[in-house]
Amino acid sequence: MGRGRRLLRFRDMPAHLRFNPHIRAGYRPLQGVRGCLASLFYLHNETINILTHGAPILYIIVSWPDLIPWNEVDSYFLSWCHLLGAGCPWIGSFIYHLFMNLEHGEKIYYRLLQLDMLGIWISQSIGALPAISASTYCLPRLCRYVIVCFYCVLSIWGLYKDLVSAIGGIIGALQIPEKWFPGAVDMCLNSHNIMHILVLTAVYSMHKSSISDLMWMAKGGCQRHSMDTDIQTSSDLPATDAGAAAG
Repeated sequence: MGRGRRLLRFRDMPAHLRFNPHIRAGYRPLQGVRGCLASLFYLHNETINILTHGAPILYIIVSWPDLIPWNEVDSYFLSWCHLLGAGCPWIGSFIYHLFMNLEHGEKIYYRLLQLDMLGIWISQSIGALPAISASTYCLPRLCRYVIVCFYCVLSIWGLYKDLVSAIGGIIGALQIPEKWFPGAVDMCLNSHNIMHILVLTAVYSMHKSSISDLMWMAKGGCQRHSMDTDIQTSSDLPATDAGAAAG
């Protein structure tokens, strides 16, 4: 293999890249930007992580006009919040995993990690605004705005306190199944690969539910539900009155 494809073992990596001792091989050496980009075209222990979050970026770019039924929703703001929340975790994760072995040292690595965490935060805060809005849609206007604003404040506080990093640390600390089979799942099916696939599934589920929420609010939401209930009640009245007259 050429120099760009030389893979290292865990013991060969600098301290800031030795965070999972159960992944023993398949590490890319420290490289420049070109070397990191070239690693898209050969197999290493970050390939699955890069591809699982790179593919959604391409999908969103190609199909974003059709991701939301723009003619059927009435809130472009919430629709763009959803698209932002659906796209940012992939961008941050893709850049982090692709360039994590940059030869510019530990400081750059942690900046990339922060970018990854920022993408997750945007998904869980801004991306959740359609669900929050739908959940409070039937409440009085003032109460609804207070709840949404309170949620936004908590989201910003969460970013400041770096709670997302703590959650990611807990998930990574499990290190299963590589803890059970050291060296056997270096290239695929290790804990981080599995987490990426689960995140992909979760964001797809969020996408489907957000579209349902946006369309439900556009069609009248609780007002339509109230009208349907009134119609149902009215249709039941004659039968009730007839029963009372027979009695």
